[in-house]
Order: sequence, then C-alpha cells, then structure tokens
Amino acid sequence: MTKHIVLTFDLEEFDLPEEYSIAIEKKQQLQISTDGLENLLVILRKHSIRATFFTTAFYAENNQELMSVLVAEGHEIASHLYYHSDYNPEHVALSKLKLEEITGQPVYGFRSPRLRPIESGLITKAGYEYESSLNPTYIPGRYINFFKSRRFYFDQKSRLFVLPFSVSPIVRFPLFWLSFKNISFGMYRFLCLSALKKDKYLHLYYHPWEFADLNDTGIPKYIRKIDGNDLANRLDKLIETLIKKGKFTTIHQFFTDVNHKK
Repeated sequence: MTKHIVLTFDLEEFDLPEEYSIAIEKKQQLQISTDGLENLLVILRKHSIRATFFTTAFYAENNQELMSVLVAEGHEIASHLYYHSDYNPEHVALSKLKLEEITGQPVYGFRSPRLRPIESGLITKAGYEYESSLNPTYIPGRYINFFKSRRFYFDQKSRLFVLPFSVSPIVRFPLFWLSFKNISFGMYRFLCLSALKKDKYLHLYYHPWEFADLNDTGIPKYIRKIDGNDLANRLDKLIETLIKKGKFTTIHQFFTDVNHKK
C-alpha cells in the first residue's frame, strides 16, 4: 500500500511581527515571504516534489508571476483567505474567486489563517471540496483539540473532506512548523516516521517566510531559532528520509487517490 506524504505551506504576507506589537510595512511583509519561497523552491525542485500552497489572495495579487511559476511546476494553490489578519466572511468566497482568476486553476481547498474557527457553511457555500485547519492537539493559548479526529475524514454536515495536521501516535505531539525547528532533528524525524507508519500518510505544514532570514524582524527567538538556508537544509534532510518511505503529493491528489481506492 502506497504511503502518502503531503507537504503544505501557508503562503501569506509576513504579518507575524504585528502579533508582538512590531510594526512592519506591507512591502516588507511580502518581500520576506517571497525571499523564503525562493529558498524553499530550490529544495522542492531538487526532489521534484509537488506541494499545496495555502495562499492569501493579497499575496497572490502582488506576486502574480510567482503564482504562475508555482502552477507551472505542478503545485496546488488553495485558499488562505484574502488577507492573513483582516477577516471578513465574504473573503471565504472572494479569495477562491481571485486565486482562480490569477492562476487559471480550480481552487479546491481552504485553510483558515492562524487556524481560527470559521463557520463551515461558508466554506461549503463558497464551493470548496476540502478544509485543512485542524491541528488535533493542544497548543497553549491557541486551541485544545485532543478529542478531535487525528486522521482525515469526510464531514457529513459540511460535506467537506477534512485533513488535520499529523501528530504523533498516542500522545499527539504536534509535528507542525514550530516543532520542526525547536526539537532535535532526530526526534522530529522519528515522530514523523511513527505517524507515517501508523496512519499510512503524513501531513506536515510550514510557512515560506520561515525560509527567509528573520534575525532583524524582532520576533521571539523560538520562532526564528532556525531559519533561512539552515531551515532549508533541515527540510532537505527530512525529505531525503521521507522520499524513501512514500509518495509526495498535493492534498487534492491525496483525496483523489484515497477515493479511487474505495
């Protein structure tokens, strides 16, 4: 049985400093994300990997040539709302329409910025097929999702496929972007392999801005502990391990493959 490995990235304006009352101009927010994306793409191209990029319409509007590059290289573009910090319920549908206009491709998936809860009816009405905003674990100050499904499922109420982020079996240790840079590489790799063995698939998520130089941004050290080329090299090492264990794919292709087997 083929094991699937799904890499996803939240491609957004780098507004994280604003969470710490640090002013950052929109132009710089976009540039940092773009710098990181260019470093990240070197690694994805090296291994011929297609990923899913949850993109804000604002970033896409300001980087249309890069969006064309992502589509041409086989990556999936999904919605990360219109803006990363400015939420309006209308943006659930408008972001999908704008991304489809820019890329010329259908947009199947949705992820809420900062994983904030959004009424599922809005997502269904907008025409999405899947949603991926669930981290089925406990993150202090953010969410308590210990009792939600840790594996993908079809939500009968919303009529959406849901793909949570992978967590380790049993204790549900999160395998998201902060873990990738704050625990030892050997431990992170072990936990990823454990989840892949247990679930027959692995879903990891990061941000392109993490692959830029963040030293002068003023954000906490635990967020910028490993960044830029150092983080790209770490991802390169992880992929070298995982590529021997399964097939890298986009979320849309993952659900297509899973449904085909039923």
